[in-house]
Amino acid sequence: MNLLLLVIILLLLILYILRGRESEKIIQQLLESVDQKRRFLLKESSAKIQFKSLERLVLSVNTLIDDHATSHSETSGFSNQVEATLSSIQEAVFVLNDEHIIEYANESAERIFNFGREMKSVRLESMVRSRSLLEYLAKFKKSRSAPMDQISIELGGETLWFEASCSKISRSNLGGVRATLLVLHEITRLKQLEVMRTDFVANVSHELRTPLTIIKGFSETLVDDHDSLSDEAKIRFTNKIKNNAERLHLLVEDLLTLSRLESQPDQLDYSVQALDKLMQEVQESYSDRLIKGEQTIKLAFDSEIQPFVFDRYRINQVLDNLVENAFRYASEFTLLELSAELSEDKSYIICKVSDDGPGIPKKSLPHLFERFYRVDKGRSKEKGGTGLGLSILKHIILLHGGVVRAESKVGEGTSIIFSLPYSNSVED
Repeated sequence: MNLLLLVIILLLLILYILRGRESEKIIQQLLESVDQKRRFLLKESSAKIQFKSLERLVLSVNTLIDDHATSHSETSGFSNQVEATLSSIQEAVFVLNDEHIIEYANESAERIFNFGREMKSVRLESMVRSRSLLEYLAKFKKSRSAPMDQISIELGGETLWFEASCSKISRSNLGGVRATLLVLHEITRLKQLEVMRTDFVANVSHELRTPLTIIKGFSETLVDDHDSLSDEAKIRFTNKIKNNAERLHLLVEDLLTLSRLESQPDQLDYSVQALDKLMQEVQESYSDRLIKGEQTIKLAFDSEIQPFVFDRYRINQVLDNLVENAFRYASEFTLLELSAELSEDKSYIICKVSDDGPGIPKKSLPHLFERFYRVDKGRSKEKGGTGLGLSILKHIILLHGGVVRAESKVGEGTSIIFSLPYSNSVED
């Protein structure tokens, strides 16, 4: 553009010097060509142009116009490629001026922070509410450099986490003025997994520490005070060691089961099975634990249900876990019912294990399927639970393609309801 401006000035100078009528007409045409960025056509006036010694000037102007058109086309093509690239990436990309006015936002940024609507010419603070982001930008502005950092942004009532990075970019059309390029890469899921992993390690350490401490303490006592201990004390201490070793064994087995279900989701052994027969087996296996005349296990099975596809071993594990929990934590129940029925659209089997025991507080229901969660921590440990049974159950049902939930009222009993896809073909 600066070169074209010089050409215009030169032409005006020539126009002033020559002042001839024909020259003035030719110069005017050249000016129009430069202004419209189109070539000057050499027609019948070429002889006059040669006569006026302007042919070389016209050729130079045409060459400059051609070069400008080529450069503009290449720049536009490159800009379109950059725009398409920025629109396709998942990271939120902003270009900001010194006042944090958004000069550019890619599609991901508009989708994440403004429901897909345009964000140009708006202050960043009015669209993205984050104190840590503003502190990061202030730090970058002060030092002209800032390492990648993790920031949190409140959006839609939840906290999202991002990795933020900044750099300065030049804008050639504004005389070298520099803008800020801000890139936000979402890591919310990674942050959640990090928290879960930390909590899991802390919980496992706590669960392992208790039985190990008991085993260590009683075994040291048996060794150090063996001669002074009575036979009765030795037997009691030995039983304590045995019980806590069994507890450790169950905990390790449950942890391994949970790990396999999470890391190998395709390990389920699907085949066409009869659910009613499986429920009958579970009923029979617990019948000898019932208090005669006071407790009953009842079956309610929809006669329309035909054998369908599921992993018999894993669903047996689910039913065993739920019935065992009833005996362990609601031992005063009078009725325990196992039921199965078709959903209204006949695409799922709705299974339910219900008891009329003491029930579960409402505040505990949302956490019931979390790892190591116990409604009554002290009582659960006395009963020997690992706190992983319902978490394992949830994984098994989810891997089958179903869902699970709990319903309960204090004093009215508890129901665990889960669904299984109703299909008679393994390929489905």
